[in-house]
Amino acid sequence: MIRYRNSNTGDTVERPEPSARLERLPNWERLDTPEETPAPATGGGGPSGPEADKPPARSASKAEWQEYARSQAKDSDENDAIDGMTKDQLVEQYGGGS
Repeated sequence: MIRYRNSNTGDTVERPEPSARLERLPNWERLDTPEETPAPATGGGGPSGPEADKPPARSASKAEWQEYARSQAKDSDENDAIDGMTKDQLVEQYGGGS
């Protein structure tokens, strides 16, 4: 099963196969690890649970900041603007207290 989460509402859905529609929509993210399966103790994968909503460290790569910003974007216009932002702009707009 493939699980998706709506970043606006927090709703989750499961599909037997990847959904082309949900993959294209900016407010839906694919969750590779089902919530009920604990993450491996060593390596791999991003944070889940409360950690997933925290911004990356200030020293994180621009790509990590873009991924986080997309998860926080409120609409497609904001999502589209992320590509044109510098890492410093992303840190300033989306957090970066760490």
